[in-house]
Amino acid sequence: MAKETAKTDKAAVYEVAFHIVPTVSPETLPKEFDAIKAVLGGVGATIISEEAPKMRPLAYTMTKVIGPNRHRFDTAYFGWIKFEAAPEAIAEVNKAMDASDKVIRHLVVKTVRENTLHGERIMAAERAAAEAKANAEKSSEKAQDTDKAIDKLVA
Repeated sequence: MAKETAKTDKAAVYEVAFHIVPTVSPETLPKEFDAIKAVLGGVGATIISEEAPKMRPLAYTMTKVIGPNRHRFDTAYFGWIKFEAAPEAIAEVNKAMDASDKVIRHLVVKTVRENTLHGERIMAAERAAAEAKANAEKSSEKAQDTDKAIDKLVA
């Protein structure tokens, strides 16, 4: 029991982002996504959040050797999974992802549990709202100053 507690104390939060080959049919895409989640489950990872893969154009052509052939891809299914695992498990995740013929490329990064993507969007929206309110207040003050100046001239 103490061994398990020590293992969870050392666990960290990671995110794996990946490109799946575009030759996978949309019908079998969930199966490939589940296979990646199974790799994480196999190393004792706990999934925190995820985004199912979606077809995206790639910024540049990527190549992958599948069997005896080198394949080039301009599009791929992109998805990600945030998970918690022991640091020792990451080498196994990388090995399994590299061995997959369906994964063009992947990247595992250490991150935080909080949802940073939506947090940044919310903060940007709040900043924009605050700026709009400040601009509206300045316009209102200018209009009041203009009214006072007109009243002085008329009086």
